[in-house]
Amino acid sequence: MEPVREFLLLNPHRRQNQHVEKSLVQELSHYGQVTQTSDWVSLFNYASINIYSAIFISCATYGDEHQIWIKDLRRLHPHQAIILFSAQADFNVSIVRETSKIFGIVRMDSLQASLQSIMEQLDKYTEFEQGLRSKVSKSLLRPSGFGDFVGNSLPMLDVYRQLTRVAASEYTVLIRGESGSGKELVARTMHQLSERRDKPFVSINCAAIPENLLESELFGYEKGAFTGATQNKAGKFELANEGTLLLDEIGDMPMELQVKLLRVLENGKIQPLGSVKEKSVNIRLVTATHKNLPLQIEKGLFREDLHYRLNVIPLQLPPLRSRRTDLTLLVLFFLEKLLRGEDQSIQSVNWDIIDALARMDLHGNVRELENILTRSVFQSEGQLLSQSSLMQDEDTQPTETAGITRTQEARTIQPLWEIEKEALQFTLEMLNGNISQAASQLQISRTAIYRKIKKYDLNFADNAGPQEPQDA
Repeated sequence: MEPVREFLLLNPHRRQNQHVEKSLVQELSHYGQVTQTSDWVSLFNYASINIYSAIFISCATYGDEHQIWIKDLRRLHPHQAIILFSAQADFNVSIVRETSKIFGIVRMDSLQASLQSIMEQLDKYTEFEQGLRSKVSKSLLRPSGFGDFVGNSLPMLDVYRQLTRVAASEYTVLIRGESGSGKELVARTMHQLSERRDKPFVSINCAAIPENLLESELFGYEKGAFTGATQNKAGKFELANEGTLLLDEIGDMPMELQVKLLRVLENGKIQPLGSVKEKSVNIRLVTATHKNLPLQIEKGLFREDLHYRLNVIPLQLPPLRSRRTDLTLLVLFFLEKLLRGEDQSIQSVNWDIIDALARMDLHGNVRELENILTRSVFQSEGQLLSQSSLMQDEDTQPTETAGITRTQEARTIQPLWEIEKEALQFTLEMLNGNISQAASQLQISRTAIYRKIKKYDLNFADNAGPQEPQDA
Protein backbone atom coordinates (compact mmCIF):
# COMPACT_ATOMS: atom_id res chain seq x y z
CA MET A 1 0.00 0.00 0.00
CA GLU A 2 1.45 3.35 -1.06
CA PRO A 3 1.93 5.99 1.67
CA VAL A 4 -0.67 8.77 1.65
CA ARG A 5 0.64 12.18 0.68
CA GLU A 6 0.05 14.94 3.21
CA PHE A 7 0.10 18.62 2.28
CA LEU A 8 0.17 21.75 4.41
CA LEU A 9 -1.44 24.85 2.90
CA LEU A 10 -0.77 28.42 4.10
CA ASN A 11 -3.05 31.18 2.83
CA PRO A 12 -3.19 34.06 5.35
CA HIS A 13 -5.47 36.24 3.21
CA ARG A 14 -8.31 33.73 3.02
CA ARG A 15 -11.02 36.27 2.38
CA GLN A 16 -9.29 37.85 -0.59
CA ASN A 17 -8.04 34.50 -1.96
CA GLN A 18 -10.94 32.28 -0.96
CA HIS A 19 -11.72 31.17 -4.53
CA VAL A 20 -8.04 30.49 -5.17
CA GLU A 21 -7.66 28.40 -2.03
CA LYS A 22 -10.85 26.46 -2.73
CA SER A 23 -9.70 25.50 -6.23
CA LEU A 24 -6.26 24.48 -5.01
CA VAL A 25 -7.57 22.42 -2.09
CA GLN A 26 -10.04 20.67 -4.38
CA GLU A 27 -7.30 19.66 -6.81
CA LEU A 28 -4.81 18.77 -4.07
CA SER A 29 -7.34 16.46 -2.44
CA HIS A 30 -7.04 14.21 -5.51
CA TYR A 31 -3.40 13.61 -4.58
CA GLY A 32 -3.54 13.40 -0.77
CA GLN A 33 -4.72 14.89 2.51
CA VAL A 34 -4.71 18.68 2.91
CA THR A 35 -4.25 20.58 6.17
CA GLN A 36 -5.00 24.30 5.99
CA THR A 37 -3.66 27.12 8.15
CA SER A 38 -3.93 30.89 8.03
CA ASP A 39 -0.78 32.03 9.88
CA TRP A 40 2.95 31.25 10.01
CA VAL A 41 2.94 30.28 13.70
CA SER A 42 0.38 27.54 13.07
CA LEU A 43 2.25 26.40 9.97
CA PHE A 44 5.48 26.07 11.94
CA ASN A 45 3.74 24.15 14.72
CA TYR A 46 2.22 21.73 12.22
CA ALA A 47 5.60 21.25 10.52
CA SER A 48 7.24 20.62 13.91
CA ILE A 49 5.16 17.51 14.59
CA ASN A 50 4.80 16.12 11.06
CA ILE A 51 6.80 15.83 7.85
CA TYR A 52 4.66 16.87 4.89
CA SER A 53 5.05 15.83 1.28
CA ALA A 54 4.95 19.54 0.43
CA ILE A 55 4.05 22.89 1.95
CA PHE A 56 2.01 25.22 -0.27
CA ILE A 57 2.36 28.97 0.29
CA SER A 58 0.66 31.80 -1.58
CA CYS A 59 3.02 33.98 -3.63
CA ALA A 60 1.10 36.99 -2.32
CA THR A 61 2.35 36.29 1.22
CA TYR A 62 5.90 35.24 0.40
CA GLY A 63 7.99 38.29 1.32
CA ASP A 64 11.18 39.36 3.03
CA GLU A 65 9.51 39.55 6.45
CA HIS A 66 8.77 35.80 6.35
CA GLN A 67 12.34 34.62 5.77
CA ILE A 68 12.89 33.82 9.45
CA TRP A 69 10.03 31.29 9.25
CA ILE A 70 11.44 29.75 6.07
CA LYS A 71 14.84 29.51 7.74
CA ASP A 72 13.33 27.72 10.73
CA LEU A 73 11.46 25.32 8.43
CA ARG A 74 14.78 24.47 6.80
CA ARG A 75 16.24 23.59 10.21
CA LEU A 76 13.38 21.17 10.81
CA HIS A 77 13.68 19.50 7.42
CA PRO A 78 16.45 20.71 5.05
CA HIS A 79 14.87 19.13 1.98
CA GLN A 80 11.26 20.17 2.60
CA ALA A 81 9.49 20.92 -0.69
CA ILE A 82 7.98 24.40 -0.53
CA ILE A 83 5.66 25.04 -3.45
CA LEU A 84 4.29 28.50 -4.16
CA PHE A 85 0.95 29.11 -5.84
CA SER A 86 0.11 32.21 -7.79
CA ALA A 87 -3.07 33.66 -9.26
CA GLN A 88 -1.40 36.95 -10.15
CA ALA A 89 0.08 38.10 -13.43
CA ASP A 90 3.46 38.75 -11.82
CA PHE A 91 5.52 37.89 -8.74
CA ASN A 92 7.79 40.06 -6.63
CA VAL A 93 11.57 40.03 -6.50
CA SER A 94 11.61 38.58 -2.97
CA ILE A 95 10.56 35.26 -4.54
CA VAL A 96 13.46 35.50 -6.98
CA ARG A 97 15.88 35.77 -4.06
CA GLU A 98 14.63 32.50 -2.56
CA THR A 99 15.05 30.29 -5.61
CA SER A 100 17.13 27.64 -3.85
CA LYS A 101 14.39 27.11 -1.24
CA ILE A 102 11.53 26.71 -3.73
CA PHE A 103 10.56 23.37 -5.25
CA GLY A 104 8.24 24.93 -7.83
CA ILE A 105 5.40 27.33 -8.53
CA VAL A 106 1.85 26.24 -9.33
CA ARG A 107 0.12 28.44 -11.87
CA MET A 108 -3.55 28.88 -10.98
CA ASP A 109 -4.37 29.73 -14.61
CA SER A 110 -3.27 26.19 -15.56
CA LEU A 111 -3.88 24.48 -12.22
CA GLN A 112 -4.52 20.88 -13.27
CA ALA A 113 -1.58 20.55 -15.67
CA SER A 114 0.76 22.49 -13.39
CA LEU A 115 -0.16 20.45 -10.33
CA GLN A 116 0.07 17.10 -12.11
CA SER A 117 3.60 17.87 -13.27
CA ILE A 118 4.61 19.05 -9.79
CA MET A 119 3.26 15.87 -8.20
CA GLU A 120 5.21 13.60 -10.54
CA GLN A 121 8.39 15.52 -9.76
CA LEU A 122 7.62 15.48 -6.04
CA ASP A 123 7.29 11.68 -5.95
CA LYS A 124 10.57 11.26 -7.83
CA TYR A 125 12.29 13.83 -5.61
CA THR A 126 11.13 12.05 -2.44
CA GLU A 127 12.30 8.71 -3.83
CA PHE A 128 15.70 10.21 -4.69
CA GLU A 129 16.06 11.85 -1.27
CA GLN A 130 15.22 8.64 0.57
CA GLY A 131 17.69 6.74 -1.59
CA LEU A 132 20.62 9.00 -0.69
CA ARG A 133 22.95 7.33 1.79
CA SER A 134 26.06 9.48 1.71
CA LYS A 135 26.18 12.60 3.88
CA VAL A 136 28.18 14.22 1.10
CA SER A 137 25.38 13.55 -1.38
CA LYS A 138 22.68 14.81 0.97
CA SER A 139 24.58 18.05 1.52
CA LEU A 140 24.28 18.79 -2.21
CA LEU A 141 20.52 18.21 -2.38
CA ARG A 142 18.24 21.26 -2.46
CA PRO A 143 14.52 21.52 -3.24
CA SER A 144 15.37 23.41 -6.41
CA GLY A 145 18.16 21.12 -7.60
CA PHE A 146 21.34 19.24 -6.77
CA GLY A 147 24.83 20.66 -6.32
CA ASP A 148 25.11 23.64 -8.64
CA PHE A 149 22.33 22.32 -10.85
CA VAL A 150 18.95 24.03 -10.92
CA GLY A 151 15.93 21.90 -11.75
CA ASN A 152 13.95 19.01 -10.33
CA SER A 153 12.28 17.76 -13.53
CA LEU A 154 12.09 14.01 -14.06
CA PRO A 155 15.01 13.93 -16.54
CA MET A 156 17.24 15.90 -14.15
CA LEU A 157 16.34 13.78 -11.14
CA ASP A 158 17.45 10.76 -13.18
CA VAL A 159 20.75 12.56 -13.90
CA TYR A 160 21.24 13.24 -10.17
CA ARG A 161 20.58 9.59 -9.37
CA GLN A 162 23.16 8.46 -11.94
CA LEU A 163 25.64 11.04 -10.65
CA THR A 164 25.48 9.79 -7.07
CA ARG A 165 25.99 6.21 -8.22
CA VAL A 166 28.86 6.76 -10.63
CA ALA A 167 30.70 9.23 -8.38
CA ALA A 168 31.49 6.48 -5.88
CA SER A 169 33.29 4.45 -8.55
CA GLU A 170 36.54 4.96 -10.43
CA TYR A 171 35.12 4.11 -13.84
CA THR A 172 35.79 6.37 -16.81
CA VAL A 173 32.69 8.39 -17.66
CA LEU A 174 31.64 9.82 -21.02
CA ILE A 175 29.17 12.71 -20.67
CA ARG A 176 27.08 13.40 -23.75
CA GLY A 177 24.85 16.39 -24.28
CA GLU A 178 24.18 19.42 -26.43
CA SER A 179 26.18 22.62 -26.07
CA GLY A 180 25.12 24.63 -23.04
CA SER A 181 23.41 21.73 -21.26
CA GLY A 182 25.89 21.59 -18.35
CA LYS A 183 28.44 18.87 -19.14
CA GLU A 184 31.27 20.49 -17.15
CA LEU A 185 28.90 20.98 -14.23
CA VAL A 186 28.23 17.23 -14.24
CA ALA A 187 31.96 16.52 -14.06
CA ARG A 188 32.50 19.00 -11.22
CA THR A 189 29.59 17.56 -9.25
CA MET A 190 30.92 14.06 -9.80
CA HIS A 191 34.26 15.19 -8.40
CA GLN A 192 32.60 16.80 -5.34
CA LEU A 193 30.83 13.52 -4.59
CA SER A 194 33.89 11.32 -5.05
CA GLU A 195 36.66 10.28 -2.66
CA ARG A 196 38.93 12.61 -4.64
CA ARG A 197 36.94 15.74 -3.64
CA ASP A 198 39.88 17.18 -1.66
CA LYS A 199 42.23 16.76 -4.63
CA PRO A 200 42.42 18.92 -7.79
CA PHE A 201 39.69 19.17 -10.40
CA VAL A 202 41.23 20.16 -13.74
CA SER A 203 39.34 20.87 -16.97
CA ILE A 204 40.49 21.49 -20.51
CA ASN A 205 38.45 22.14 -23.66
CA CYS A 206 40.03 20.16 -26.49
CA ALA A 207 38.22 22.26 -29.13
CA ALA A 208 39.40 25.61 -27.76
CA ILE A 209 43.16 25.00 -28.03
CA PRO A 210 45.08 24.91 -31.34
CA GLU A 211 46.15 21.42 -32.38
CA ASN A 212 49.87 22.22 -32.16
CA LEU A 213 49.52 23.40 -28.54
CA LEU A 214 47.10 20.80 -27.22
CA GLU A 215 49.72 18.11 -26.64
CA SER A 216 51.90 20.37 -24.48
CA GLU A 217 48.82 21.54 -22.56
CA LEU A 218 47.86 17.95 -21.80
CA PHE A 219 51.25 16.38 -21.09
CA GLY A 220 53.46 19.36 -20.28
CA TYR A 221 56.99 19.98 -21.53
CA GLU A 222 60.62 20.19 -20.45
CA LYS A 223 62.82 23.25 -20.70
CA GLY A 224 64.23 23.51 -24.23
CA ALA A 225 61.67 21.16 -25.76
CA PHE A 226 60.88 23.83 -28.38
CA THR A 227 61.51 27.49 -29.07
CA GLY A 228 60.12 29.51 -26.20
CA ALA A 229 60.16 26.65 -23.68
CA THR A 230 62.34 28.46 -21.14
CA GLN A 231 61.27 26.39 -18.15
CA ASN A 232 59.53 23.14 -17.27
CA LYS A 233 55.73 23.22 -17.34
CA ALA A 234 53.36 20.63 -15.95
CA GLY A 235 50.48 19.52 -18.17
CA LYS A 236 46.85 19.01 -17.20
CA PHE A 237 47.38 15.31 -16.48
CA GLU A 238 50.12 16.08 -13.97
CA LEU A 239 48.18 18.97 -12.41
CA ALA A 240 45.17 16.68 -11.91
CA ASN A 241 47.21 13.92 -10.27
CA GLU A 242 45.22 12.20 -7.48
CA GLY A 243 42.16 14.19 -8.60
CA THR A 244 39.79 14.41 -11.56
CA LEU A 245 40.57 15.48 -15.13
CA LEU A 246 37.81 16.54 -17.53
CA LEU A 247 38.61 16.42 -21.25
CA ASP A 248 35.77 18.51 -22.65
CA GLU A 249 34.80 18.22 -26.33
CA ILE A 250 36.85 15.03 -26.66
CA GLY A 251 35.29 14.52 -30.09
CA ASP A 252 37.50 17.35 -31.41
CA MET A 253 40.79 15.80 -30.27
CA PRO A 254 43.21 15.20 -33.22
CA MET A 255 43.82 11.56 -34.17
CA GLU A 256 47.53 11.75 -33.28
CA LEU A 257 46.71 12.78 -29.73
CA GLN A 258 44.02 10.13 -29.47
CA VAL A 259 46.77 7.50 -29.85
CA LYS A 260 48.77 9.07 -27.01
CA LEU A 261 45.70 9.37 -24.81
CA LEU A 262 44.96 5.68 -25.37
CA ARG A 263 48.50 4.84 -24.25
CA VAL A 264 48.06 6.88 -21.06
CA LEU A 265 44.82 5.05 -20.29
CA GLU A 266 46.57 1.72 -20.78
CA ASN A 267 49.68 2.27 -18.63
CA GLY A 268 48.85 5.29 -16.45
CA LYS A 269 51.98 7.17 -17.55
CA ILE A 270 52.60 10.41 -19.44
CA GLN A 271 55.70 11.66 -21.24
CA PRO A 272 56.17 15.45 -21.35
CA LEU A 273 57.45 16.97 -24.57
CA GLY A 274 61.23 16.98 -24.67
CA SER A 275 61.57 14.38 -21.91
CA VAL A 276 62.90 10.84 -22.19
CA LYS A 277 61.29 9.81 -18.91
CA GLU A 278 57.70 8.89 -18.20
CA LYS A 279 55.72 10.04 -15.17
CA SER A 280 53.06 8.01 -13.46
CA VAL A 281 49.70 9.72 -12.90
CA ASN A 282 46.67 8.62 -10.92
CA ILE A 283 43.54 10.41 -12.11
CA ARG A 284 39.81 9.91 -12.51
CA LEU A 285 39.24 10.63 -16.20
CA VAL A 286 35.95 12.16 -17.32
CA THR A 287 35.29 13.10 -20.94
CA ALA A 288 32.48 15.08 -22.55
CA THR A 289 31.23 15.76 -26.04
CA HIS A 290 28.26 17.13 -27.96
CA LYS A 291 29.21 15.07 -31.01
CA ASN A 292 27.95 11.66 -32.12
CA LEU A 293 31.14 9.65 -31.56
CA PRO A 294 29.94 6.47 -33.37
CA LEU A 295 29.36 8.65 -36.45
CA GLN A 296 32.81 10.24 -35.98
CA ILE A 297 34.24 6.71 -35.94
CA GLU A 298 32.49 5.88 -39.23
CA LYS A 299 34.00 9.01 -40.77
CA GLY A 300 37.47 8.04 -39.57
CA LEU A 301 37.71 11.02 -37.20
CA PHE A 302 37.71 9.12 -33.91
CA ARG A 303 39.37 5.88 -32.83
CA GLU A 304 37.01 3.04 -32.05
CA ASP A 305 39.35 1.51 -29.45
CA LEU A 306 39.56 4.85 -27.62
CA HIS A 307 35.78 5.14 -27.65
CA TYR A 308 35.54 1.76 -25.93
CA ARG A 309 37.95 2.93 -23.22
CA LEU A 310 36.13 6.23 -22.64
CA ASN A 311 32.53 5.01 -22.88
CA VAL A 312 32.65 2.70 -19.86
CA ILE A 313 29.86 4.61 -18.10
CA PRO A 314 27.81 6.82 -20.48
CA LEU A 315 25.86 9.68 -18.94
CA GLN A 316 23.39 11.59 -21.11
CA LEU A 317 22.35 15.15 -20.26
CA PRO A 318 18.86 16.18 -21.40
CA PRO A 319 18.46 19.33 -23.50
CA LEU A 320 16.43 22.19 -22.06
CA ARG A 321 13.47 21.39 -24.35
CA SER A 322 13.12 18.05 -22.52
CA ARG A 323 12.99 19.69 -19.10
CA ARG A 324 10.53 22.54 -19.59
CA THR A 325 9.22 22.20 -16.04
CA ASP A 326 12.61 23.50 -14.84
CA LEU A 327 12.22 26.72 -16.80
CA THR A 328 10.63 28.78 -14.02
CA LEU A 329 13.30 27.78 -11.50
CA LEU A 330 16.07 28.48 -14.01
CA VAL A 331 14.65 31.92 -14.81
CA LEU A 332 14.41 32.72 -11.08
CA PHE A 333 17.97 31.49 -10.52
CA PHE A 334 19.49 33.65 -13.24
CA LEU A 335 17.39 36.67 -12.28
CA GLU A 336 18.58 36.31 -8.68
CA LYS A 337 22.15 36.81 -9.89
CA LEU A 338 21.24 39.60 -12.31
CA LEU A 339 19.08 41.57 -9.87
CA ARG A 340 21.52 41.31 -6.97
CA GLY A 341 23.02 44.74 -7.64
CA GLU A 342 21.70 47.74 -5.74
CA ASP A 343 21.35 49.73 -8.96
CA GLN A 344 18.62 47.41 -10.25
CA SER A 345 15.16 48.99 -10.18
CA ILE A 346 13.16 45.87 -11.15
CA GLN A 347 10.67 44.98 -8.41
CA SER A 348 8.53 42.30 -10.07
CA VAL A 349 8.54 39.81 -12.93
CA ASN A 350 5.60 39.13 -15.22
CA TRP A 351 4.68 35.54 -16.05
CA ASP A 352 4.55 36.39 -19.74
CA ILE A 353 8.36 36.43 -19.95
CA ILE A 354 8.47 32.78 -18.81
CA ASP A 355 5.69 31.87 -21.24
CA ALA A 356 7.62 33.51 -24.08
CA LEU A 357 10.85 31.73 -23.14
CA ALA A 358 9.01 28.40 -23.07
CA ARG A 359 8.04 28.91 -26.74
CA MET A 360 11.59 29.65 -27.89
CA ASP A 361 13.81 27.12 -29.61
CA LEU A 362 16.86 27.54 -27.36
CA HIS A 363 19.61 25.72 -29.27
CA GLY A 364 22.17 26.87 -26.70
CA ASN A 365 20.12 25.38 -23.86
CA VAL A 366 20.74 26.75 -20.34
CA ARG A 367 23.66 28.91 -21.47
CA GLU A 368 21.52 30.63 -24.10
CA LEU A 369 18.69 31.10 -21.61
CA GLU A 370 21.06 32.95 -19.27
CA ASN A 371 22.31 35.15 -22.12
CA ILE A 372 18.76 36.10 -23.15
CA LEU A 373 17.82 37.02 -19.58
CA THR A 374 21.01 39.05 -19.19
CA ARG A 375 20.16 41.08 -22.29
CA SER A 376 16.55 41.42 -21.14
CA VAL A 377 17.49 42.85 -17.75
CA PHE A 378 19.90 45.23 -19.45
CA GLN A 379 17.17 46.33 -21.89
CA SER A 380 14.42 46.63 -19.29
CA GLU A 381 13.18 50.05 -18.19
CA GLY A 382 11.01 50.55 -15.13
CA GLN A 383 10.16 48.24 -12.25
CA LEU A 384 8.49 45.38 -14.18
CA LEU A 385 10.39 42.77 -16.18
CA SER A 386 8.11 41.42 -18.90
CA GLN A 387 8.08 39.89 -22.37
CA SER A 388 8.58 43.33 -23.92
CA SER A 389 12.06 43.34 -22.34
CA LEU A 390 13.19 40.22 -24.17
CA MET A 391 16.15 40.62 -26.49
CA GLN A 392 16.88 37.59 -28.61
CA ASP A 393 18.55 36.38 -31.77
CA GLU A 394 16.48 35.70 -34.89
CA ASP A 395 16.86 31.93 -34.52
CA THR A 396 15.30 31.95 -31.03
CA GLN A 397 12.03 33.67 -31.91
CA PRO A 398 8.98 32.18 -30.15
CA THR A 399 7.45 29.32 -32.12
CA GLU A 400 3.93 28.44 -30.98
CA THR A 401 3.80 25.25 -33.04
CA ALA A 402 7.42 24.53 -33.83
CA GLY A 403 6.88 20.86 -34.61
CA ILE A 404 3.91 21.49 -36.91
CA THR A 405 5.70 24.32 -38.68
CA ARG A 406 8.70 22.11 -39.44
CA THR A 407 6.39 19.48 -40.87
CA GLN A 408 4.52 22.01 -43.01
CA GLU A 409 7.72 23.57 -44.33
CA ALA A 410 9.35 20.25 -45.14
CA ARG A 411 7.53 19.18 -48.27
CA THR A 412 9.98 16.43 -49.15
CA ILE A 413 8.94 12.80 -48.78
CA GLN A 414 10.18 11.19 -45.56
CA PRO A 415 10.34 7.54 -44.53
CA LEU A 416 7.51 6.59 -42.17
CA TRP A 417 9.92 5.75 -39.34
CA GLU A 418 11.35 9.30 -39.49
CA ILE A 419 7.89 10.85 -39.28
CA GLU A 420 6.96 8.55 -36.40
CA LYS A 421 10.19 9.36 -34.54
CA GLU A 422 9.71 13.13 -34.96
CA ALA A 423 6.09 12.93 -33.87
CA LEU A 424 6.98 10.94 -30.76
CA GLN A 425 9.90 13.23 -29.89
CA PHE A 426 7.75 16.34 -30.34
CA THR A 427 4.89 14.92 -28.25
CA LEU A 428 7.19 13.91 -25.37
CA GLU A 429 8.86 17.32 -25.37
CA MET A 430 5.52 19.17 -25.37
CA LEU A 431 4.23 16.98 -22.50
CA ASN A 432 7.47 17.13 -20.48
CA GLY A 433 8.06 13.39 -20.87
CA ASN A 434 4.67 12.33 -19.46
CA ILE A 435 4.20 8.82 -20.92
CA SER A 436 0.54 8.52 -19.96
CA GLN A 437 -0.42 11.79 -21.62
CA ALA A 438 1.70 10.97 -24.68
CA ALA A 439 -0.02 7.59 -25.06
CA SER A 440 -3.42 9.27 -24.80
CA GLN A 441 -2.58 12.00 -27.33
CA LEU A 442 -1.02 9.57 -29.83
CA GLN A 443 -3.79 7.01 -29.22
CA ILE A 444 -1.43 4.11 -28.57
CA SER A 445 -0.60 2.13 -25.43
CA ARG A 446 2.05 3.08 -22.85
CA THR A 447 3.87 -0.14 -23.71
CA ALA A 448 4.07 0.93 -27.35
CA ILE A 449 5.47 4.32 -26.26
CA TYR A 450 8.24 2.67 -24.22
CA ARG A 451 9.02 0.29 -27.07
CA LYS A 452 9.34 3.11 -29.59
CA ILE A 453 11.47 5.22 -27.21
CA LYS A 454 13.89 2.30 -27.02
CA LYS A 455 13.64 1.61 -30.76
CA TYR A 456 14.51 5.20 -31.72
CA ASP A 457 16.97 5.69 -28.84
CA LEU A 458 15.21 8.93 -27.85
CA ASN A 459 17.15 9.16 -24.61
CA PHE A 460 20.24 10.11 -26.57
CA ALA A 461 20.80 13.31 -28.54
CA ASP A 462 21.85 12.63 -32.14
CA ASN A 463 23.42 15.79 -33.47
CA ALA A 464 24.07 14.18 -36.79
CA GLY A 465 20.39 13.72 -37.55
CA PRO A 466 18.22 10.60 -37.50
CA GLN A 467 19.75 7.25 -38.30
CA GLU A 468 17.64 4.44 -39.69
CA PRO A 469 16.67 2.04 -36.88
CA GLN A 470 16.87 -1.71 -36.94
CA ASP A 471 13.66 -3.58 -37.63
CA ALA A 472 11.79 -4.34 -34.41
